[in-house]
Amino acid sequence: MENENNKETQRPDGKTVSQSPLFQSILKKAEKYLEHPMQVTKLLNDTFKKAAAKKSIGALAGEVWENLQLLSRMIKAAVGGEYKGIPNTTLVGGVAILIYFIMPLDLIPDFIPVVGLLDDAALLAWFMTGIKSELDHFKEWDASRKARQEVVVHAQAPHDADTSFGTPKYSNQSEGHVHIGQGENI
Repeated sequence: MENENNKETQRPDGKTVSQSPLFQSILKKAEKYLEHPMQVTKLLNDTFKKAAAKKSIGALAGEVWENLQLLSRMIKAAVGGEYKGIPNTTLVGGVAILIYFIMPLDLIPDFIPVVGLLDDAALLAWFMTGIKSELDHFKEWDASRKARQEVVVHAQAPHDADTSFGTPKYSNQSEGHVHIGQGENI
C-alpha cells in the first residue's frame, strides 16, 4: 500500500505517459491532423497561446516553453515542405505531443496549478530526448536558413544614397537648364 502511495506522488515519467491508452489514441488523432496542414497550423497556434500563458510558472515552464518552440518550428517547417528528411514517426509523435499539451484534461488535469503541467513536461522531455539527433540536425538547418535570410534581407536593405542624382532638382526647370547662382543660368 505504501509503495502504491509513493507511485502516486512521484513525478510522472514521459515513457509511462506515452504508453497510456490516452496517448495512444492521441497518436492516431495526430496522423489525421497531418493529412490537413491547416489543422496543424491551428494546433501550433493553440500550443503557442497555452505555452505563453503558462510560461511564467517557474523554471519547469521555461524549459517546456523552449522545447515547445523548437518542436513547433520543426513541425511547421516539415509540414510546410521547407524541411525534409524528418521521419514520419517523429512528425506524428511531435504532433501528438502538441495535442496532449493543449488538452486540459489529460493524465494530470492542467487546471491543477504547477502539478498539472508535470505530465506534459515529462512527456515532452522524454520525446525531445528520444529525437535529440533529429533536433540537432534541425537546429543546424534552421540556423543556416536564418543566416541565408539575413544575407537576403541585408542585400535588400534600403540605402541612404540620393536617388535624385542626375535628375532635375526643380520640376519647373528643363533638364538641361541648371541654376548656378542669382541671376545666372546655363
